[in-house]
Amino acid sequence: MAEQGQDHSYWNATAGEGPSFPTLHGDLEVDVAIVGGGIVGVTSARLLKDRGLKVALIEARRVGRQVTGKSTAKISSQHGILYRTLVRKFGEDKARLYAEAQEAGIREIARLAQRHGIDADIEPRPAFVYTNDESYVEEIEKEVEVARRLGLPASLTRDTGLPFDVLQAMRWDDQAQFHPTKYVAGLAATIPGDGCHVFENSRAIDYEPTRVVTDAGTIAARHVVMATHLPLGQIGMYYALAYPMAEPVVAAPIRRVPPGMYKNAEQPGRSIRTHQGADGQVWGIVAGSHYKPGHVDDEQRYIADIERWLTEHFEAGPIRYRWVNEDYSAMDSAPFIGWSSSAGDAYLVATGFAAWGISNGTAAAMIIADLATGKENRWTEMFDATRIKPVAGAGEFVKENAEVAAHLVSGYLSRKPRSFDELAPGDAAILKIDGDNVAAYRDDAGTVHAVSAVCTHMGCIVGWNRTDKTWDCPCHGSRFALDGEVIHGPATQSLGAKITG
Repeated sequence: MAEQGQDHSYWNATAGEGPSFPTLHGDLEVDVAIVGGGIVGVTSARLLKDRGLKVALIEARRVGRQVTGKSTAKISSQHGILYRTLVRKFGEDKARLYAEAQEAGIREIARLAQRHGIDADIEPRPAFVYTNDESYVEEIEKEVEVARRLGLPASLTRDTGLPFDVLQAMRWDDQAQFHPTKYVAGLAATIPGDGCHVFENSRAIDYEPTRVVTDAGTIAARHVVMATHLPLGQIGMYYALAYPMAEPVVAAPIRRVPPGMYKNAEQPGRSIRTHQGADGQVWGIVAGSHYKPGHVDDEQRYIADIERWLTEHFEAGPIRYRWVNEDYSAMDSAPFIGWSSSAGDAYLVATGFAAWGISNGTAAAMIIADLATGKENRWTEMFDATRIKPVAGAGEFVKENAEVAAHLVSGYLSRKPRSFDELAPGDAAILKIDGDNVAAYRDDAGTVHAVSAVCTHMGCIVGWNRTDKTWDCPCHGSRFALDGEVIHGPATQSLGAKITG
């Protein structure tokens, strides 16, 4: 078993040490400051530098190794059964803009990798959505009809190359897969110089639309890009417009190698793609059903399901890597990309990719580069980050999240153990200690790690992530390490440590 931990994924483990970047020290002035070193932030920085702007990117941890480095990394415009939904909610013209943006994102990744000589293991692959549930056959057939009208490379087939028969499937041609950590870190390495900068281990602790502050320096800029998964703090109230979704991912060597990338239509969800390691061994990377972050029972059930499925159908060796990724899904099914408000003090934002962040994230960077340089981008009509539509349900959405959090903590507090002494090695629990909710975990060596269980973003109670050994907020998706450090926001402040005895 490979070592497990919050920064562990197959991609990060196989990327090598990669480029490293300094920590920000002192004050700096640039044209655009970018917070977040994933695919959105790094691609935005590269495109803005290409336009002659001075940019500074800060990443709280290491570039490319957070959400992007924990994805399944499909470079695809096929996003499940989505386009019929987009047509219904936004109309065919706007749905076509979404499709165009995804296809453009695919081409942009290939262009940037070739131009800068980035070895990101890009491999052309068809993408499939299949079903063995009769109730989804017609759904897939209608999705293909819509997709073809929108100009997408879709077709119906039952010949998938999978080691089992399917009732129906749709195939997207001219798609690809790659190594996300190698790509983002490699692209980031091309940015420093000519007045441009990349900083790691530099967390934003305060921010304004023209300024970003870390604990060791400040960046002044004409514009600030929030490329942070969900914009930090209260920016744009996106925490009320998009809900967090977690998905378990596992990787193992396989002997039955399918020729494409695959996702089923029904539940439980199963998504597979492959990657050939440096030693020639082919790995299967499988993602499971989405669930609320911090719901450890769902997490463990869905991990067990995909491990069983991978082993049964693909002659998998031992499961070597397990991790949990997170994303956000917008209330109306389309990402928010662009200015956070119509006022002059707006941030540039990109969020709500619904686990399709590779093509969406690259398209978002292309939009951001246009808006930051005063150019129009036709895709903003689809992705407008200030659109009114989701706001109508925001109150109910916040109420639902509060109920989810209350139910979660009630469940935790109703279970044993109830004190630090009752925690067995490997156990985690929310305890009531002197009237406070405390998140506690006893590691295999017997040491207790205890922090406040109250998320510093908006006061929800965090839940346990057994796979990554993190505390995850079910309301708005912030993640915290065992010592309370923020892994990613919207929270910006750590969970306070608690005395264990």
